[in-house]
Amino acid sequence: MKHLPGTFGMLLVWLLLAGLVAPMPAAAAGDELDASRQRLDRIEQQIEETLKGLRSKQTESGTLAEELERLNAETRRIERLAGKSSQQLAEITARLEKQRLALQALEEQRRLTEQQIRSRLVVLYKTGEVGLIKALLSEAESPRDIAEKYAFLSRMVRHDRDLLGLYRQQSLEHQAAVSELEGLRNQQAAVVKRRRNEQATLQRAHRSKKVLLADVTQSTELLEGMLKELRAKAARLNELVKKLETEQSQPYTEPLGGLVAHKGRLAWPVPGKLRVGFGTSRHGDLGTLIESHGFDIEAEAGTPVHAAAPGKVIFANSLRGYGKLMIVDHGSKFYTLYAHMARFTKQVGDSAAAEEVIAYSGYEGRDAVYFEIRQGGKPLNPADWLKPR
Repeated sequence: MKHLPGTFGMLLVWLLLAGLVAPMPAAAAGDELDASRQRLDRIEQQIEETLKGLRSKQTESGTLAEELERLNAETRRIERLAGKSSQQLAEITARLEKQRLALQALEEQRRLTEQQIRSRLVVLYKTGEVGLIKALLSEAESPRDIAEKYAFLSRMVRHDRDLLGLYRQQSLEHQAAVSELEGLRNQQAAVVKRRRNEQATLQRAHRSKKVLLADVTQSTELLEGMLKELRAKAARLNELVKKLETEQSQPYTEPLGGLVAHKGRLAWPVPGKLRVGFGTSRHGDLGTLIESHGFDIEAEAGTPVHAAAPGKVIFANSLRGYGKLMIVDHGSKFYTLYAHMARFTKQVGDSAAAEEVIAYSGYEGRDAVYFEIRQGGKPLNPADWLKPR
């Protein structure tokens, strides 16, 4: 290329380069990273407020138990964020390698096309414009021969034009591939940074929990107070159910035989995993035996909560230890209870159909729904009543 003379060489260079330089696509907006940072800021603030409450050594042991529950919920939330970031990083890394190989293939294709163009330029330079005209208009040849040469030269021109077009298209594809590769690298760097922040926050939450549990387990008074509060919480719920039974003026009547007719086929309130089952189990943090009268089911904040069976709402309010609690009457003194709601979609006196949304989970950031089935004051094992899954 550098040996081409004057205007002719400049013209060919312009033909090769015209249109090859396209503006780089705008960098992908960092909306996802910004949203993640905002969530992390809120999580860190909640953890800090929780730690302040724990360090204040409030005399009410129930508050201490609730703070531990909130801290656990925050820790699990950060773990989910970090898990998603790790998965996203693995996907981006795989795409980076695939894009790198694709870029290598494009570069090789463009190199071969460029070699063909260089060969044609050499031929054009050696022949020159005058030589082409002489070959076309030679007096020794008949008009038919001239027409055949003209057709041949036309095909050569079309071939050269197609060759230049191919090179231009390959260059555009190469540039797009380079831009995409750079974008993926930027995404990778952003996810690495975000994951680093999540891991740091997660370590902070683990340290806070470790300090808290060390204080609790080393203090017999604190440990006994927390266990006593867990028993008192269940007693408050028993008293509430008995009071509602006594005060109800019009109990719900089920024309299809009550809850018993649906035993083993009731809908789960939320689709999450079972975290704590019915009966006696060992507390995961305190290591002591506790009694559960229902199911603790995983549910991220904002999860729709469904009625297990047709019924009427007889309670929709806050109860200490349960957050926002809803109780649905199913007739014959059968009740289902849904705790730790963020908000209700039904109010006292409303009817609820089976599997209808009656509330949304996430009371004060909790990531589980507490669910009970009762006949009068007696808790029943939900496993005997809910659909197998």
